[in-house]
Amino acid sequence: MSRIPMALASLALAALSTGCVTRTITRFEDNQKSPVTALEVSKFENYLFFAKKTHQFYLCQDTGDKLICKLSCDGQNDVVCPQAGGTYSGATTNVR
Repeated sequence: MSRIPMALASLALAALSTGCVTRTITRFEDNQKSPVTALEVSKFENYLFFAKKTHQFYLCQDTGDKLICKLSCDGQNDVVCPQAGGTYSGATTNVR
């Protein structure tokens, strides 16, 4: 009898944790003096019962055939983040 509740709980947990994450580049800027590109990205996370939007900034190094990007800001430190704002019909973050 204890297997049925455990199986239902596992199924419910799996259903709640599945989702989709997409990223959209909203703006990019190439540096004229060095092989560096700055990206502004909107990250959308859609799950069964909630959605979340995060405004992120990446700094990318151009190696010739590809870009190697590192996350430089996603709201963890508002001092170094550029100003940003927006609305979304789900949960939003107050990220700059």
